[in-house]
Amino acid sequence: MLDIKEYIANGKAFDGKYRLIRPLSTAGGTADVWLALDLNTVKNPDSVKDLHGLTDDQIEALGLIVAIKVYRPQNALDIEGEQRFREEYMIVFNCHHTNLIHPTHFSIFHEVPYLVLPYCKRGSAERHIGKLEDDEAKWKFASDVAGGLAYLHALEPPIIHQDIKPGNVLIDDSQNYSITDFGISAKSGGTSDRDTFEDEERSGTLAYMSPERYREDAEPSTAGDVWAYGAMLYEMITGTVPFGEQGGWAQVEDPAAMPQMPTNIPADMQRLITACLDPDPEKRPTAEYLSRAAAAHQYPLKPKKTGLIIGLSVLAALLIGIAVTWFLRSPEVQVVTEEIPPRPAEEVYAEAMHLLEIEDVDSLKAGLAMMDSLSNAATPYVPAIYEMARTYGWYSEQSDSASVARKRLLGIEMDNQFLPKDREKSNDAMAYFNKIKNIGDSAYADINAESAYRLACYWVMPNNLFQKDYKEGKELLIKARDWAELAGRDELVEYINTVLPTFE
Repeated sequence: MLDIKEYIANGKAFDGKYRLIRPLSTAGGTADVWLALDLNTVKNPDSVKDLHGLTDDQIEALGLIVAIKVYRPQNALDIEGEQRFREEYMIVFNCHHTNLIHPTHFSIFHEVPYLVLPYCKRGSAERHIGKLEDDEAKWKFASDVAGGLAYLHALEPPIIHQDIKPGNVLIDDSQNYSITDFGISAKSGGTSDRDTFEDEERSGTLAYMSPERYREDAEPSTAGDVWAYGAMLYEMITGTVPFGEQGGWAQVEDPAAMPQMPTNIPADMQRLITACLDPDPEKRPTAEYLSRAAAAHQYPLKPKKTGLIIGLSVLAALLIGIAVTWFLRSPEVQVVTEEIPPRPAEEVYAEAMHLLEIEDVDSLKAGLAMMDSLSNAATPYVPAIYEMARTYGWYSEQSDSASVARKRLLGIEMDNQFLPKDREKSNDAMAYFNKIKNIGDSAYADINAESAYRLACYWVMPNNLFQKDYKEGKELLIKARDWAELAGRDELVEYINTVLPTFE
């Protein structure tokens, strides 16, 4: 059996290539991580005969310092143990991203497998738990880790880390936060006969384990990584994990469970964390969306108004249309067409909003047509659905003058309360509001709150089209309040809390 201590005491070269210096981590379930000097990079072999008393900087001056993850010799080496090390190396061999640190070499020495990784002398994110006091530092951490996670999840098939936590986020020499330790990572769609929860090394760490992973038929998922990311981000700022050592089990027992958000967490980051910790994996944001949101320091992302650029793009589209029409009418010209990839929903939405803001009925109708296409896309774009509901829905001039102005441009008659007299228009608006409610995307908490509140108004406020239904109205107001709390809409929360007792 390989005795690691013998290599330390006698200064023997591990596998003839590495001089072990000291342990970096012995907390893993089946492996230890050692700091080592790569002897292949040492110019003068005599300089490494005695490293006793030398600092890391002095040793680094002799050659390249690396981290070596060594399978514990006292564990019986079986085919599965060796294969897990091979998998960790193979899974990320071709992954190259600023926010990932992965093994550079794999081998087996005296029947003990080991991995060689870059050494990050700044340590892991664990040393900064509870110490990210500056907002910029919080967003830096959130952005870096989300960027690495987004890269992994965007691969085909996606790589699911399964053990996102501060100890597995290292700080490189450029002070970037980078994900490491892919020992239990899986490729989505792959097969595995591992027992999901038998030990910590195989299953991940309980405090960062999403609620759905407690099911017997649990499969690795990108949404599970996102939940762990949210739990880790909460811990990095507050100093404690959101649900203690129970992790997602707390939400299995109580799906409404959600950690208290301290005031030192920016409002947008509070919404981001809450969205990540949603007990329903389908409602969590993707890592790609988190990466963009963290980089922009806002959650949810707000569409950018590009002003002149949008105007020019509209003009360019018109000119292209005229040119194409001319070519098609000319018999001498052979037109060659090619498939144009669809534009991002955010870009189409921004252009449509520009058209809606022009006080012209044709522009308004063109903008609504674009919003309608986004609303009925394979993946409906929630802000576009809301603009359709806002156009036909029940708003006063005080609550939304733009909504009333749109109805007037479209010739929609309203009563003295600004409710459309045409029941069909009101039904259309309610259908859009309901669609938003049913999607329930936590990335759009503000829109969800407004939609639920507007729906409630149809049932609890006096009007000539809909019969009162206080039970339905109360349920909608409670939903609206929950979303408003998540969105930081304090005034709406306060108002709903004021009117709810009247329905008792």
